[in-house]
Amino acid sequence: MSVIGSYGPSLGSYNDVIDSDDFVVLGQDTRRWMTRQVWGARVLQCGATPPDCEDNERWTFTLFPGEELVDGQAESGTVLKGKVRFRLGKPDRGIGSARVAPALLIDVQ
Repeated sequence: MSVIGSYGPSLGSYNDVIDSDDFVVLGQDTRRWMTRQVWGARVLQCGATPPDCEDNERWTFTLFPGEELVDGQAESGTVLKGKVRFRLGKPDRGIGSARVAPALLIDVQ
């Protein structure tokens, strides 16, 4: 199964991603690049269909497991009504619309 798309894969909660050993690709831990900065760059370069946008068929939000918790809460990013927004939420909240955004495409076998 390939996991490719503008939204990024849905891989569970922040805690699920942090606790997993499945993010090492060619010796590099891809979670390091799941950050606000990389996500923001993707949003700026995305063209007509930004990730996490209310204009898309499915609205999602992107978790940043490459960043530390803030007061015990996980950061995420959305694009809503044309504005980039950052939110804090429970790190154990594993809902289907939560995505992670690796800096490279991954193939899950």
